[in-house]
Amino acid sequence: MPKLNTTRLVEGLAAIGLILCDTSYAATTTPPTPRVTCTASFSTTDNSLSIEAVTLGSSRYQAKLTLLSGATPSFRLDSITASTSPCYDTATYNGMLNVPDVSVGSVNYNVNLKLANSSSPYQFSLDSASKNLHLRPDPGMRVSKASNPFATVDSNGIAYLGYQDRTTNNSTRFQSASDGLTFSNATTLTYNNRSVDSRKTLMPDNKTWRLYQYDLVSKVIGSYSSSDGNVFTADSGTRYAPVAGDNNSIGVYDSYVAPDKSVILIYVGDLQAKNNLRMARSTDNGLTFSFLKSNVLGDDEAGGGGSTFIDNKTMLLDDGRRRMITMRATELQSFISSDGITYTRESGTRLKTSDFASVGITIYSLNDPVMVKTKEGKIRVYVAVSTAPNADEGASNTNWAIVSAVFDD
Repeated sequence: MPKLNTTRLVEGLAAIGLILCDTSYAATTTPPTPRVTCTASFSTTDNSLSIEAVTLGSSRYQAKLTLLSGATPSFRLDSITASTSPCYDTATYNGMLNVPDVSVGSVNYNVNLKLANSSSPYQFSLDSASKNLHLRPDPGMRVSKASNPFATVDSNGIAYLGYQDRTTNNSTRFQSASDGLTFSNATTLTYNNRSVDSRKTLMPDNKTWRLYQYDLVSKVIGSYSSSDGNVFTADSGTRYAPVAGDNNSIGVYDSYVAPDKSVILIYVGDLQAKNNLRMARSTDNGLTFSFLKSNVLGDDEAGGGGSTFIDNKTMLLDDGRRRMITMRATELQSFISSDGITYTRESGTRLKTSDFASVGITIYSLNDPVMVKTKEGKIRVYVAVSTAPNADEGASNTNWAIVSAVFDD
């Protein structure tokens, strides 16, 4: 088969779909619990396209295709067998075969394939292909023996990275870096130097800053307020209490002002069961919140634990949309919203623990990601990682560090 140039290769990806048309092949109907995202891959060595898993009804298959020569990219189905891969987000078929993650070298694509020939051997043609967003790891560690990052970049382009210091019984500190990478000058965070704390939110009145904090004892969310975004004082009363479906538990949370000028609180609830995101809303300048909805990201039936999208943080984009970044198992995923209420999954995976092998780093988790816009206009993500397998989150455990990655153009 002739070799493809890059443009042709991108267009041709689509191969994957193959499998859907014939249910006579043997398949497994009860795949194991997924742990990583399914991927398909195209080999430039033999022009083969391998798909890890495609769901048809209640069954999963894996398949291999070959790129055929010709003006229009098309692939011939060469083999198909039952798939036992325990992966998330398989290819799916609903009139069109969608394959959310296809790797071609270091680039990944979301593709849609159309059945071109329904007689054996099956052939599929490309309907559409789009490049998936990807985070490229930065070399080195940003802060060692640290976790739970928060981050900002000021008007001069100086980056500030906050964290829980694992060497000082989990005290909260922050450091600065002109390049966003080499941090120094560790400073203890107090309620009198919060100008660098990305967890605060400017209320709809454009005068009041609030910093929401969950009380582990009373299990409600209270707040601190400020007129300058730097010095904060405690507010009396409760801003929000978990509802019945939260099972008296709240995990990681995030707050922001939606386009309709309401204040949105998105938090992880029901930690020991569904363990997924819920949403509450305030229409009184962030003073009181009412439960708005559960199952924010559509993962109610995922099984909880590492199978759901958690550790959520958002960023307002230049086009007015809001991007949410989350973790799921050992990966980072992202979602987009135009109204701050309804979120749509962005195809593919933003970052995997295995991606850091390219910069010589071995890690075992990706926790609490936070996004900033750099002085160069890029979006960088700082994220806590475990540097030892099965590292717990106890305050004395120093097997944690903060690393970073930048969105590719």
